[in-house]
Amino acid sequence: MGIRPALMLLGVGLFLSVAFPRAAADISEYRQWIAAMKTHPRGPFKEIRWYCNDGSILPPKEYACVERGGGHQHGAWSEQTTTLRNAGYKIANLLAGFDPEVELEQADFLDSYNQLLIEKFLVAADAGWILRRALFYRGAIQEQDERKGARELLIALSAQPEWIGLRYPALRIGADLLPHGKDTASVWKVRQLSSSLADEDPDFIDLRGKIHGTPAADDAKLVRDYAARINDPEQKEKYAELAREIDQLYLTMPLPRKLQREAQVFSRGPWLQALLRNAAQALAEDASPLHQYQTTARLLADLREALPRIIN
Repeated sequence: MGIRPALMLLGVGLFLSVAFPRAAADISEYRQWIAAMKTHPRGPFKEIRWYCNDGSILPPKEYACVERGGGHQHGAWSEQTTTLRNAGYKIANLLAGFDPEVELEQADFLDSYNQLLIEKFLVAADAGWILRRALFYRGAIQEQDERKGARELLIALSAQPEWIGLRYPALRIGADLLPHGKDTASVWKVRQLSSSLADEDPDFIDLRGKIHGTPAADDAKLVRDYAARINDPEQKEKYAELAREIDQLYLTMPLPRKLQREAQVFSRGPWLQALLRNAAQALAEDASPLHQYQTTARLLADLREALPRIIN
């Protein structure tokens, strides 16, 4: 079963377990709230706050949590969002500051994880879903913190025997839907360029917030559409450069080359390097669809069996 069909089945299971116990009047009202969040400038949030590691919640300002053990800045849930979450509908999920040791021990973790994936699917499939306008709400989502939290979540799950056994499809769905890569020089360049343009052009601030908070390949088109309204050739070229950098960031790398590149990272695991390099060589030698399918399927199976060894 593919990842997308599996996710739809996951959604059906969630609907049966969560939605049915609710009164019809409640469900009708909740649906109205969700619809309103799609068009509200702040979506499911009411304001931006800093969440410090000592438990303090502070207004947004630079380095607010420096003297409180650090922390994370992101959107604070609106009253409607909080009501929905208390009713079992865990929307507006944020992974900044995710603590695997604490979260995986929660009795409702599996339900929370399922709902997290469903929300990520809806955001991707429905033009942002309840985040449609909030994607441009500066500070509501800190992309680097979300990626770090997602990476720690997936690594923690990969170390659990049941998650590379019975629950492996759900782990695969998570790896598909949750951005979890590390920062690169290209990512930082896109952020720097967009910040510089926002400093020069206040009207670009909202789009800059989108690029920083929830980056996507489609951002290049948004930048080009914005630049089409600009007459100054020099300024127009700056936006064109940003769009090119975004295109380059999401350029798909041929799989053999990607495997060879990833193999370099695992210098302390020669056996893993050999596994990746052998697959890369096999893919490069025979481009027939059947051979490509067999090779990638074998590699996925080998990597699944090797996960405990890789994580530990």
